[in-house]
Amino acid sequence: MSFDALKGQPAKDLTAKLNQLSEENFKARFTTEAMTSQRGNEMLKRRREVARIRTVVEGRAALDRAKGEQTKLESLIKKLGAPHEGDTAQKRARTRLQSRLNQVKRTIRELTPLAGK
Repeated sequence: MSFDALKGQPAKDLTAKLNQLSEENFKARFTTEAMTSQRGNEMLKRRREVARIRTVVEGRAALDRAKGEQTKLESLIKKLGAPHEGDTAQKRARTRLQSRLNQVKRTIRELTPLAGK
């Protein structure tokens, strides 16, 4: 299955497919099927499919974590007040938080197409 097709599937289907492929690979390792070139190619294809599925699943999880961090950073920046208010320590803290927020937003932009959301 192509990477783009995997991105559109729900997490439940992806985990079921991942478990199925992993089990097939596990069973094939203990049989003489793995010794033939045709079966070896099938194992390779299954391993690649497992890697694609894991990439999508982990990308979605990373996207969710980044969105949570974005919300947290935005609330912390809001608590510190306007950029011109406060003492030097508050201004430095606001600058660091704003910098991290920009990094998180960039991460979200990069992960959004990967996760298919």
